[in-house]
Amino acid sequence: MNFNTIDLHKALQEIRRANATNDVLEEVNYLLEDGHHKELIVKDQIKSKGRKPRKLDITKLNPEHIYTLEQIKSLCIKYRLRFLDASIFKGEIPYMAVLRIKELEKENDCKLEGFKVVAPKKMFQLSDKDSDPILFLQLTNDRFYFIHKWGGEINVFRSLLAFPFMNVTTMFWSLFLMALVLTICIPTFSAYLFAFLLVHSFIGICGLACLIIFSLRENLSDIEWDSMYYS
Repeated sequence: MNFNTIDLHKALQEIRRANATNDVLEEVNYLLEDGHHKELIVKDQIKSKGRKPRKLDITKLNPEHIYTLEQIKSLCIKYRLRFLDASIFKGEIPYMAVLRIKELEKENDCKLEGFKVVAPKKMFQLSDKDSDPILFLQLTNDRFYFIHKWGGEINVFRSLLAFPFMNVTTMFWSLFLMALVLTICIPTFSAYLFAFLLVHSFIGICGLACLIIFSLRENLSDIEWDSMYYS
């Protein structure tokens, strides 16, 4: 053994052993920083604008998570929600959604783009200025892949409150029912008087409804479900 020489490899190993604790901490910090950096990249992908849907290998996707545009439209109309690009979504994208996107990118060996969100309109930065968002990845042929849902559950009464606003037909029958209930509450002594009050109650309620709807700048759900603008 030559005491005048040093095995650089062994010396390096000794330095690593001597600083093992610091190295572990540095490695953990590096992994955390790298994970945070990748999370930010994925969030930027979600919020990116003007991205075209990518054609993925359908065999690698869960068929239970693939939905058609018509199915999503029906959900939005029923619960008075919007289906818009994730780029204008104001809410925070949860970490579980980011992890799911990372998994899909690894499974498909590609960068995913073209995300859309189902949520109440107040959660979007609309052009004029119950929070239960659903994140979708846009596929081809009007297909969308479910990524993640967060927030609470939709209140069962939301569909009842949203029913009159679904379309013209539901609005008509809702207002007619209100007029009918109001007329029944008024004592009448003949069918002619009942019909007279029913017609005029219906006209009055329709006028009041139009005034309220226009003042609140609302519109029917089948018109605004995918609109970027306040109605």
